[in-house]
Amino acid sequence: RVDGTLEKGEVRVQHSWATNFSFTEVLTFVTIPGSIVGFESAGGPLLINVDMSLFASVAQTFNCRPMIDGVWAGVFGGYPYVDRWTEGLTATQYGWVNWSKSRVYTGVPAGHYTLSIQCLKDGNVSMMVGHPIVPQSVSVLEMHSMAPPLP
Repeated sequence: RVDGTLEKGEVRVQHSWATNFSFTEVLTFVTIPGSIVGFESAGGPLLINVDMSLFASVAQTFNCRPMIDGVWAGVFGGYPYVDRWTEGLTATQYGWVNWSKSRVYTGVPAGHYTLSIQCLKDGNVSMMVGHPIVPQSVSVLEMHSMAPPLP
């Protein structure tokens, strides 16, 4: 908007990156460096979309999650928190797998934030996120406030 105020129902950020990042940590969430991006919220529900490709040389299970200022996005809305598989469990055999997630996160107050994606794996070999010829992306859409629950 011309006056600098934020309206709900607008795209807050769309961020793409085309790099690769490998991590070896086991059962430890690791921030994906290319995913880090700033955004501003007016305090409405946030629809966060993530699209990433991951490569594993052996079968592994993994999980990725959106973080807002270093806190899992679901914490703001009081979503059930499971330390290991926060956003569900995904398995991969040898090779590439696409990981996409779209979810509405409520309770994030108005303000300026940093969004990042973290991933965790359970195998003892490295996992690679992204590739220079395979762009990854994350976007945040701030929705209009949700209607109150029906009686």
